[in-house]
Amino acid sequence: MSSNFDSFKAWYVQVLESLYEKRDAGIAVLMISLPLLERYLRRKYNLASEDNMNDAMGGLFAMFPTLGDVNQARSFWNVYRHGFLHQATVLRSTRGGASLPGGWLTHDIAEPIRVEPDGTFVVNPVLFSKAVLATISGDFATFEAGAPSLPQVARRDPITIPSTYLGTGSERR
Repeated sequence: MSSNFDSFKAWYVQVLESLYEKRDAGIAVLMISLPLLERYLRRKYNLASEDNMNDAMGGLFAMFPTLGDVNQARSFWNVYRHGFLHQATVLRSTRGGASLPGGWLTHDIAEPIRVEPDGTFVVNPVLFSKAVLATISGDFATFEAGAPSLPQVARRDPITIPSTYLGTGSERR
């Protein structure tokens, strides 16, 4: 098992799992899960960070077939990924002003994503996150391939700075 996979589990999987029980954490769960999914899809479809995600929408649809088709997957991505990661809420229209379907979050549906008859998306953030993490964990080599490595975080015990080093303020320049 790679140290990157251990870090992935510690920094993302375990943190997300600790949030699942908190209903009010649904937005945070989604906001952590969406970029993980984006990284995975970018690696799977060999897309650079500046590349449009359109080529990866087939992969999103394959993961969540309730989206119906690739076009609906693209709309979902706009509503949730672009909405939450740029505006901290669902997106209602594209940059060009085109209307997008409505979007809701709830813990009270039994599937990760549901599309209502009127085209509105409903997401269970916990089930969505679990599906994303299961996909990545089952294919971690793709998540890692050609992408920047996960951040290296130094883990150190807190240090105490003696007051003689802090000065009183009058000596600072």
